[in-house]
Order: sequence, then structure tokens, then C-alpha cells
Amino acid sequence: MTSRRLLPWAIVALTIAVWAVPLQLAPFYDQGGITDIPTYRAAYEQIADGQVPYADFSLEYPPLAAGLFWLAGILPGQYEVGFSILMCACLCATALGVLALARTLGLDQRRQLLAAGAVAVSPLLLGNLVETRFDLALAALLAWTLWAGAAGRFRLAWGLLAAATLLKLIPLALVPAMLIWQRHRASARSAWAGLAGCLLVVAVVVAPFAIASPSGTWDLVQYHVDRPLQIESTGAAYLLGLHALADIPITVENSFGSQGLDGTGPAVIAGISTAVLVGLLCAIAWSLWIGLRRARPPGDARLFVAAEAATLVALLVAGKVLSPQFLVWLLPVVFLVAGRYGPAAFAIAAAAMLLTLAYFPDRYWDLVALEPVPITLLVLRDTALIALLAACWPRPSIAGQPLGRILRSPGADSQGAERAVAARYLAD
Repeated sequence: MTSRRLLPWAIVALTIAVWAVPLQLAPFYDQGGITDIPTYRAAYEQIADGQVPYADFSLEYPPLAAGLFWLAGILPGQYEVGFSILMCACLCATALGVLALARTLGLDQRRQLLAAGAVAVSPLLLGNLVETRFDLALAALLAWTLWAGAAGRFRLAWGLLAAATLLKLIPLALVPAMLIWQRHRASARSAWAGLAGCLLVVAVVVAPFAIASPSGTWDLVQYHVDRPLQIESTGAAYLLGLHALADIPITVENSFGSQGLDGTGPAVIAGISTAVLVGLLCAIAWSLWIGLRRARPPGDARLFVAAEAATLVALLVAGKVLSPQFLVWLLPVVFLVAGRYGPAAFAIAAAAMLLTLAYFPDRYWDLVALEPVPITLLVLRDTALIALLAACWPRPSIAGQPLGRILRSPGADSQGAERAVAARYLAD
């Protein structure tokens, strides 16, 4: 019991130590000039001057992100330092959320330590991008959203999902699995009511900005719709690979704050990628639906987490934009995937992060220059993400296989407990 109570403190201490020493002092993790901090600082300065996002200046992120940029600016010291402190706190919150989710799934202490510890040391796998982008704030919200959902605290889960959506739009992709999961554990009516409450919160927060500037607020969505095929996406990696092997012509353009591929071919592949993404999200939701029909606790919760993990990986694999910081989205779930492929998901996720670090940021401009070495690294990374999607897929066997050692009270009658669970859910 003492070690159980000390584990969260140990995880926080490890997180802070990794952040404060190797991430700050090791030359290997020097991010150089590739950073989004100037964009965040500019937004803070405009807000501090009394300007309203979307009405007085353009912002590609939802309103809660603007609040985060403002918060970093009012902290004492330089903006970069305040932002780094905020992201360190978010990493701590993510690691603690993963630890709480691991306990809810019934993992033994060794598995809890492995999952939360992997999150704590993730800056060593991803580099300084974790402190120059705000995606760790999203990861923290996602970790606690999934914990609340797995624990059956659905009102809290939908509230946190609303907050995550107001930070970045991508958490909307988690809605189908959340609906199916709550229907399984509670009822369809409560699931739809939860979604309605979530959307209401989002609408209430966005409404003042939409009233102040309808066109400026809509530009938040239009910006992402209009983006071309980004150079690091899976579709772009396919074209880059063909360029390296067969010297097919490729044109790189600078737009939307990043580098993308210009031309008819990349535009067609971007459209195909979007269609594939929609198909993958539907297939994941269907697999979860089928798997939950006979799943029992805690296996059903493991299946739910796998479905959300597969959803997040699918966003990376089939999205037309795949910036390096998007791998931060995987931290809340990929180290908790159950079943026979769980260890593979753990290893592949770590490998994908290291492959990203191998070309970003040091070789990124070589990639833009279409050099063969960074192209090879990118193709390997995107291939690893495809393999990760397969490892995370919510197959029904996940719900029926043990994940670590299930925690039990010393005097518990396990057979009686299993009969009680069966009696509770056989009526479904």
C-alpha cells in the first residue's frame, strides 16, 4: 500500500527530473529555430493589448488555446520559460492520468510503472518539441477524459472532452467510441445526452467569438480544410519515396506555417487520405461495437481504450497533416493497449517517436530539400505508425485476455466476483 501511494510522487519526480536536466542541458535536444513559440507569444501580446481573437487577429486554434497562450505570458519571467513550465505541468498531469487509467484497467503495479514511466521520459524520445508546442496540454486533457470514461464518470468525461475540443479540434474524432462505450456501460439515452452537453459547452464558449466575427471564427475551420498535403504526412511520404527511388518531380511549397506538396497529384492524395480517414474511423467504431457485445469488465474498458488509441493513431496515419508534435497525442493511450499486441504497440510507439527525433529538427530542412536520408527516416516513421494502428486495433480478443495481473483484495472470492459481473451484464 505504501508503494501504491508513493508511485504518483515518484512519477512526478521522474517527469520533472527529465524535463529539468537532459531536456534543458543536453546539446542533443537543442531545438534550434524550429519553434511555434513566436506564434504563441504574438497571440498573447495581441490579447494583452485588448484585441479579440478571430475578430481583431487571426488564430488557427480554438479559444481555449488562446487562453493558454495568455496564461504563459502572465507568468513571471520570459515567455519561453513560462510556457515551458506550463508544458512540464501538463506532462506531469498526463503521466498521472495514464497512471490513474492503468489502475482503472486493473493493471498491476509493474505495468502501471511502465506506462506512466514511459510518459514521464517521453521528452527523451520526442525532443524539445514538447516544450515549444502546446500539444501536451491536449494530452493531459485526453488522459483524464479517458480515465473518466473508463471509470464510468461520464459527465466528467464529456466535460473534459469539450475542454479538449476547445483546445484543438481533433478530440471530436473520439466521440463515436465514447458514444458506443457509454451506451454499453450505461444507456444510449445517457450517451446522446452526454454528447449534447459536450457540444453545448463548446457552443457556449465559441458563441461570443462567432457573434463578434462570424467570418473570422469560421476561418478557424477553413484554415485546416484548405491546408495542402503536408510534407511529413503518410501520403507525402509515399510521394517522397517515389521521388527518392524514381526521381518523380515534386514541388515543395511554404504555406499555412509549414511545408506542403504542391500539384495535382498531392491534391488527389490529400482527398484520398481524407476518405481513408473517414473509413478508418467508421471501422474502428464498428469493431468496438462488435467487441463490446460480449465484453465484461475490466476487459470492456481495455477494448474502449484500444479503440481510442486506434482513433488517435488513425488521425496521424490518414491525416493530410502530420506535424512531429502530433505524436504527443499518443501518450495517453499507446502504452496501455491490451492483448497479445500490447507489447508491440508499446515498442512501435517508442520507435516512431525516436524515428521522428532522428530527422526533426536537425534534418528537417534536409527533408524539405528532398535529401534521401531524411526521406528514408520519414518513410520508416510513417510505416511504423501504420504498424502501430494495426497493433492498437480494438479486436474482440483484447477484452478476453488478461492485461498484467488483475488487482484483487487479499481476501476476495474471485469466482464469486466473476459470477456477480456475469449476472450484471448477461442481460445486455
